[in-house]
Amino acid sequence: MASSSSLYLLAALLALASWQAIAFDPSPLQDFCVADMKSPVGVNGFPCKNPMEVNSDDFFNAAKFDMPRSTMNKVGSNVTNLNVLNFPGLNTLGISLARIDYAPLGVNPPHIHPRATELLTVLEGTLYVGFVTSNPNRFFSKVVHKGDTFVFPKAMIHFQMNLDHNKPAVAQSSLNSQNPGVITIASAVFGSKPPISDDVLTKAFQVEKKLEKQQIIQQEEEQKLIQSRMASPSSLCLLAALLALISWQAMASDPSPVQDFCVADMHSPVRVNGFACLNPMEVNADHFFKAAKLDTPRKTNKVGSNVTLINVMQIPGLNTLGISIARIDYAPLGQNPPHTHPRATEILTVLEGTLYVGFVTSNPNNTLFSKVLNKGDVFMFPQGLIHFQFNPNPHQPAVAIAALSSQNPGAITIANAVFGSKPPISDEVLAKAFQVEKEIQSQMASPSSLCLLAALLALVSWQTIASDPSPLQDFCVADEHSPVLVNGFACLDPKHVNADHFFKAAMLDTPRKTNKVGSNVTLINVMQIPGLNTLGISIARIDYAPLGQNPPHTHPRATEILTVLEGTLYVGFVTSNPNNTLFSKVLKKGDVFVFPVGLIHFQFNPNPHQPAVAIAALSSQNPGAITIANAVFGSKPPISDEVLAKAFQVEKGTIDWLQAQFWENNHY
Repeated sequence: MASSSSLYLLAALLALASWQAIAFDPSPLQDFCVADMKSPVGVNGFPCKNPMEVNSDDFFNAAKFDMPRSTMNKVGSNVTNLNVLNFPGLNTLGISLARIDYAPLGVNPPHIHPRATELLTVLEGTLYVGFVTSNPNRFFSKVVHKGDTFVFPKAMIHFQMNLDHNKPAVAQSSLNSQNPGVITIASAVFGSKPPISDDVLTKAFQVEKKLEKQQIIQQEEEQKLIQSRMASPSSLCLLAALLALISWQAMASDPSPVQDFCVADMHSPVRVNGFACLNPMEVNADHFFKAAKLDTPRKTNKVGSNVTLINVMQIPGLNTLGISIARIDYAPLGQNPPHTHPRATEILTVLEGTLYVGFVTSNPNNTLFSKVLNKGDVFMFPQGLIHFQFNPNPHQPAVAIAALSSQNPGAITIANAVFGSKPPISDEVLAKAFQVEKEIQSQMASPSSLCLLAALLALVSWQTIASDPSPLQDFCVADEHSPVLVNGFACLDPKHVNADHFFKAAMLDTPRKTNKVGSNVTLINVMQIPGLNTLGISIARIDYAPLGQNPPHTHPRATEILTVLEGTLYVGFVTSNPNNTLFSKVLKKGDVFVFPVGLIHFQFNPNPHQPAVAIAALSSQNPGAITIANAVFGSKPPISDEVLAKAFQVEKGTIDWLQAQFWENNHY
């Protein structure tokens, strides 16, 4: 059965490819799109719940991931999925979790996830794991222990088996789709409804029809028993090698895989988005494995936390697969202060202790969604939004595992980026942005406070998605009056579309009045031109008063390309940790500058007498804007002053004063 000739024949015959409606999870077009499970409307994913009805519980699940599950079935395993179906806040955000319990000698039989790469971390016990590629069906396997991590590339047949005869095992699985799907090989081949033709299966498996039909009958009667037999140690490798049911789909964020894997070649002189691929003939199981010791406590720093990230730099097999994982240790009263990841949504599971967590939405509302989590609870932080975790217990530490929807999610710390960039951002820019005196800003940037701040407030940046959802027809003009809430907008009936849906008398040649920070952003997005829906672009005019600025901010869903129409601008952006490099330039009329998606950036008019004007094009129909000062000090309700006081190493009274200020929005 495993001869070379039959292997190729099987691969061709049994392309029981899983169905997948889209090439990737829907890309987010707003801060969140909580799934409306009761909506009768069918869309890719789920329609959006009315934002006014959304609360913190939509991003929370008392999953009890710390509790053992029954494995009293015939295969000896139990998979507890936490996806968009039971966690509606995950809709459009491209990530999910699972807890897997294994009885002694239990197995999670050969299967595929048609829409996700899986990153598995062993929490208890020892597992034998492996996956099989498409033709020529290479098999990669490894024995993994508590704290180890292993990667199963998207849509590859894979399995796990508990090698211990006496003790159970537990693993947590992170998957980069809100609804990864699962196709168990034995069930799909021998238990499909209606059954696959016995002529096909007989030839595929090179067996008699009678034997094959008996297998089908037995599958119908005892499907789980068949799974158990097909997943026995002796047949695991054979079955996996035979049934290379390959499916492929691009991811919503990181470079899309166009082969089974693209292990990062860390020594290649070629620079690409991500890493160049190692020669497949040099790849082995260790490229998908890391003895990460994620079960081992880490020493925390002076802010009381330690983030141990396992990304493509540690597991080269993650290259192009769009997922990573981290262990976070919190000292008593320690925190992982307000921050974002420029390329990932995060889904966090509490392993030990209690955490107060939250995130803040973008301008103009800056709403805080917060929750107290206990052991086993799960909370998610949407892409690009400022978020934090704080251990409120003065005596006990806490531990969490975070899954992130990028092979290299990045992190941008506010203190590093704003007050510690290299070279520094002009104090004139920062003093006006934070509405404080230059002397106070200088104190905040002093070496003594910078070391503390640098570890704390992560500034907003996000760029998980490659673009807005791809258009599937010539246009999908936004139906702004539709009662249906979807990611973006429902389409207006094409018969009702006319040229005005693609037009706006925006008067972008007309100067605007500036506010107290000295700027005014006039955005023309899908809200003003409904024809932009699904087309992934918008535009803005920015007016700057003399010495005015567009203060440090990010666009969670767009890269920006800025053209100076009048005057002179000092502009810049800051890269993510650990370098936090400032790239800045003085621009003159006619000059163009690019701000990469999700990175903190600003513009400042250095002329004390003349205004300036620029036009910005943005790569999203609804790019969003998060002004740093507004989000941190002006959220509604406010972020706990205890969190911010420790984050900025100042008295609570200072935080209370900052939160009491009126943080004006300059985006209109």
